[in-house]
Amino acid sequence: MRIANCGMRNENLAAMIVAGVLVATGPVHSQEVAQNEAPTESAEETRATIDLGTFQVKDLRPTRNETVKLSFAIHLALHPSVSQSTVEQLERWQHRLRDQVLIVIRLSATKDFLEPNLDKFRRSISLRVNRALKAILVSEALLTEFTFKLN
Repeated sequence: MRIANCGMRNENLAAMIVAGVLVATGPVHSQEVAQNEAPTESAEETRATIDLGTFQVKDLRPTRNETVKLSFAIHLALHPSVSQSTVEQLERWQHRLRDQVLIVIRLSATKDFLEPNLDKFRRSISLRVNRALKAILVSEALLTEFTFKLN
């Protein structure tokens, strides 16, 4: 009886391996778009973004005897549900949103700038901007060209 059960397990295992090989070696071109067909819209819609420009900040912190120098460009990614008219209104508020980013820079600790992905710093920016807007419109703060120097 015990040998028969082992045989059943081996047959099931063999069937699973064959099925896995068939799936793995299936046609690769099934995900490619044909040359003559127009590409269809993806399931995910592109999120609207607001460009806040480049920041070059020198923050003197005398209580800690340090000077922080930051340079980065920032874009705010909005939730997909935000309408185009709201995006246009937010672009007119660019200076107010930039002020909120400056406040986050001044309030952040030095260790926040040393994180590999700057998760805490980016999250603080999105929370601060959403608080200023009195609505949850910003889903993520996207940073590029980030440089940090501590004197």
